[in-house]
Amino acid sequence: MDRFRAQADRPPEEKPRRIVQHAIALALALALVLTVLVGFDKFLTSMQKFMEIEIEERAPQAAPAEGAEPEQAMPAFVVPSEVSPPPPADPDPRPSPAQAPDSAPATP
Repeated sequence: MDRFRAQADRPPEEKPRRIVQHAIALALALALVLTVLVGFDKFLTSMQKFMEIEIEERAPQAAPAEGAEPEQAMPAFVVPSEVSPPPPADPDPRPSPAQAPDSAPATP
């Protein structure tokens, strides 16, 4: 108990301030934030330039000859009209002895 009273009577020790370390940390944090903001600004500027580019439409092709069917665009994928069920899964991929090819006669 005497130790606690003695420690309470003493004035608290002031820890040395780390002004240089805090200044360096602040400068690095500001540099990081500015780097991110400049990069974001460059990105937005390039996107604005890209959006302002006028897209030129292709010139219409010559009209097809009379009696010919107009050409239709090829679809990206085709869905079959009838869906066949998948083949049954074989639980054992090894061939059974009954299905094994006869390379040598069983009995001489």
